[in-house]
Amino acid sequence: MFSVLNRFRSSKPESKKDVEKQRSKDTLRILHQVIDFESALQAMDYVLDDRPEQGKALLDDIDKKTGSPHTISVLARGVVEFLQATLSFEHEEMKKATETLMRAEDLSWKSKTDAEKQNFKSSSIYPPGTVYAVTYTEALLLHALLMLFSESLVEAAKALFKLRKAYSMLSQIIQLVHEAERKKNIPGVISMTAIDGEPTTNNTNNSSSTSSTRSSTSSTRKGTNKTPSESETSSVSDATTFTSVDVPYKLTDEQKSDDSLIALAERIQKMRLGRLAGSHIDNAPAFNRLREDLGLHTMKTIDRQGINMTQKSYLSEEYDLHQATIDEFIASGANLCYGILQVVLSLIPPAVGAVLSIVGFKGSREEGLKLIWKSTRQRNVHGSIGLLSLMFYYDGPFQFTDDDFDIPVSHYKNDKSKRDATLTRSYTNAKDFDSMANEKLLHPGKLLENSLLQARALFPNSALWLLNEARMLSAKGRLSDSMTLMDSIDVNEIHMRQVKVLMVFDRANTLVNLHEYERAAEELIFLTDFSDWSHAFYTYFAGCCYLEKWRQCELKIINSDNSQVYKERAEKLILSAPDLLAKKTFRSKNLPLDRFMARKVSQYKVTQSKLGCKFIVDAIATSPIHEIMYFYNGYNRMTKDSLIMTKRLLAEYQNGATALHDPDQELVNNLLLAITLRRLQEHKEGCKLLDEKVLPQIFTLQNGKVKYIKKTNDPWAYPTALYERALFSWKEGGVGKLPEIREWLVRAQNYADDYELSTRISMKIKAALDRVEEAL
Repeated sequence: MFSVLNRFRSSKPESKKDVEKQRSKDTLRILHQVIDFESALQAMDYVLDDRPEQGKALLDDIDKKTGSPHTISVLARGVVEFLQATLSFEHEEMKKATETLMRAEDLSWKSKTDAEKQNFKSSSIYPPGTVYAVTYTEALLLHALLMLFSESLVEAAKALFKLRKAYSMLSQIIQLVHEAERKKNIPGVISMTAIDGEPTTNNTNNSSSTSSTRSSTSSTRKGTNKTPSESETSSVSDATTFTSVDVPYKLTDEQKSDDSLIALAERIQKMRLGRLAGSHIDNAPAFNRLREDLGLHTMKTIDRQGINMTQKSYLSEEYDLHQATIDEFIASGANLCYGILQVVLSLIPPAVGAVLSIVGFKGSREEGLKLIWKSTRQRNVHGSIGLLSLMFYYDGPFQFTDDDFDIPVSHYKNDKSKRDATLTRSYTNAKDFDSMANEKLLHPGKLLENSLLQARALFPNSALWLLNEARMLSAKGRLSDSMTLMDSIDVNEIHMRQVKVLMVFDRANTLVNLHEYERAAEELIFLTDFSDWSHAFYTYFAGCCYLEKWRQCELKIINSDNSQVYKERAEKLILSAPDLLAKKTFRSKNLPLDRFMARKVSQYKVTQSKLGCKFIVDAIATSPIHEIMYFYNGYNRMTKDSLIMTKRLLAEYQNGATALHDPDQELVNNLLLAITLRRLQEHKEGCKLLDEKVLPQIFTLQNGKVKYIKKTNDPWAYPTALYERALFSWKEGGVGKLPEIREWLVRAQNYADDYELSTRISMKIKAALDRVEEAL
């Protein structure tokens, strides 16, 4: 089995001259490697700033210089394509990313083994080949995630075997990272990677390059007029000699005065400081764009003149200016990848638990989140992906951690003073995340907001980060502010098509939550012009919007002369949606929401036949738009006024289909109505509705044992009803009802099946159950 701890020593040169010659070659190779990595990080930042063509050109330059595809450039392309694929879930994008990541795996493995055999040391604290072990596991992990994101239990099971490889290697790499962090703060500790009898230490009296403050100290002694930011971080001294944090050994006198090496070191330092400041991608430094609050009204250039904090002191406070690029890449990559892996494994649905036992590993959500948070402290693509992952986890469209499950962790529930101190603590150092409390992990609050605002400052041209700010506003119930922010950008000017798709789709969802159905329908239809994702679901969704607009007219909620137009459009779109299934598919099969849509339209047609009515919209009982709203976390985001409107639409609308009193349709309607009542703080009424009208259709208790009533008409609704019942128990009884809450969640978890949306629902249930068990 591979171990990053393995070291291979090449035979020593026969003479001192040969040693110095080889050392010069290695130094040149190391500096060029660092430039390649900095260029790749810069390229990925261009993409994150919505300038993908500039990023691609930079990666092409790396390959041209080496004459063949370079490991880091191929991985960078894979990372970019992974982001594009997971933003859109389009078949061609998924396929493209998969192929590139497979190439990155192969190249990384070859580079790793070559570095080990040659004993090529590019880090003062990590063994040879470690950086390529990180690129390998990163490619492996992202490849596996593409399989998991299919929302298929079968694909998820297959992905677990690929994750096993990543897990094994990452667990070793993360140990190295933790050991390096520990030794970093101990003066004089000898590095684990000393070679040729020349140990590197953290003692500032040692001439090793790891003594990053040495050049600044010597500059100060010479009485230079450099600013602290220049002298403290420079790799080049005034005496035309240099030491570099990127070179993991002592340099000869000849190397220290080598003009070509000095030029490379200066170039690296300029690239690194530019990246930290955010000026490396042709933007002004990010510092002056930092905001303290969300929303369009706060988007003003902040004049920092007259404020004690300056850009150089800001960078010194925020980042380790003396960290070598390769070391930074290893630490941030390991924290990100192992963190994501831990969280993903912790959320794996119970239905694939048997596979977990076979492959022999288990994830820790707590440890995973802490590691991802640590990765966000690095000003590179790993930090950005870490933040995107956290945004998806906390405030994403599916929201694995339900806001209503605000259960305190047991460690803090009886210690209010300690809990309050933890909640208000500011985390400014990566080490702080090691002791980050579970309470903060569950509800990061201002910490997440500030991290996003920093990304917005770093990437001012990016619609992706603007979209995430809009989502955060929506999660706070500020739907109008969210729409205002999304409307502030011309979607036709967004270069990344996948982000354009997401922006328009999120606008449609937000409009639905505001009950602005006509414009929502227009946005969804607009999507079919440029999205390769499911035209069938977009069309069905738009039809449901027009249907609800028509029902608003029927209930006299709004007055419109277009009532009949809305009905006709709803009829046409809902009926035509299934015909589009074969045209836009995911990996040659229909997406979960496509299968959901097809099943619903079939149900409507059966009811239409029973009623003998002319229009299919007259055969729809439960409002389909409110089902979709639940899938995209709409009930947690609606304002009170919007919830009142939802309650009326669900409770008051009647037609021939509702008159049939179909138990399956009434179950879904009552479930959605109960959720609405809970969000309106009408807990008793909502819980009574669930207990009397919904749950008896799902399970019974016989001699104290649960007996499930297996239903197939709307399979997503049955485990969801049990999950939502747990939420009612929490809202009514709090901590005292945690055992009962756990019982409801276990029942929800055990009502398992491989149905469309099963992965989404199961992950939500499991996240809640883990939280409850931690609080017990």
